[in-house]
Amino acid sequence: MTTAVGERSTKTTLARKNAERVPWIDWMVLPTVVVLAVVIGYPVVYTLVLSATKYNMLDMLPPRYIGGGNYAHLLGDPIFWTSLRNTAVYTFGSVIVSSLLGLALALLTESLTGWRFRSVRALLLTPWAVPFVVVAFLFRYMYLQNGGVINAVLLDLGLIDKPVLWLNNSFLALPAIMVANIWAMMPFFFLLLSAALAAIPTEVIESARIDKAGTWSMVFDIKLPFLKSELFVSSLLMIISNFNDFAKIWAMTQGGPGYSTTTLVVYVYRLAFENFNFGYASAIGVVWLVLLLVFALVYLRAARVKV
Repeated sequence: MTTAVGERSTKTTLARKNAERVPWIDWMVLPTVVVLAVVIGYPVVYTLVLSATKYNMLDMLPPRYIGGGNYAHLLGDPIFWTSLRNTAVYTFGSVIVSSLLGLALALLTESLTGWRFRSVRALLLTPWAVPFVVVAFLFRYMYLQNGGVINAVLLDLGLIDKPVLWLNNSFLALPAIMVANIWAMMPFFFLLLSAALAAIPTEVIESARIDKAGTWSMVFDIKLPFLKSELFVSSLLMIISNFNDFAKIWAMTQGGPGYSTTTLVVYVYRLAFENFNFGYASAIGVVWLVLLLVFALVYLRAARVKV
């Protein structure tokens, strides 16, 4: 009886609110919709149209419709597959290593309190506060063959016999950029996972201690299950961010040597603004957009499940 009365009261309140709602209030979002349509919608549609054309500004000819010709060419383009592989290695490698480092640091600093925790947190968050372009140039100078800090330290320790050309070696250039990226990303995971650790109910931790759970058991059986959701969502966010990363790669190597550090975003930039092949660049951009949409949908689904 009480439940029925409560439901009737709720429905009456909602009906009254809907009746009192200003009729034109929904139209107030129209300016935002128009801006989004112009800033986002139009470029996406225009890119889709260009992807079905042969359009190179150097030919001094208008765009010519070729259907799926650019996409057929894309499937046989070795540089596209190299850039896709580099994107996957750079993105997933950076996210995996930085998330593990962030998790380890969050666990190691969990017991710190007061000024000690604030000091350590400020120190560890410093890389996140540095602009990505500054990070790129910082590591670029650290990797210098002559005068670079990294070569100097390794030579002093006797780990190498002569200076290494970190950014001019096709095998070392991508890992070298990933090190800079991991250094810049790690504080993001550290901050989120530290907050997640602090949110674990104290009753759970106390019960585990009463049961005399060991250190590894406490981490893997008690704490990690509480961190899975935050770790998954934050990793997806960083995957999307790294998939679009252009500044660090371009500032450090410009996609070289050769195509050893060329990712999808760098390849699209080269095609569009160096070769002026806008048709083919648009086709790769569409593939890039589809891949990003997949990650974005997974992220939105994960965020909805978390809520």
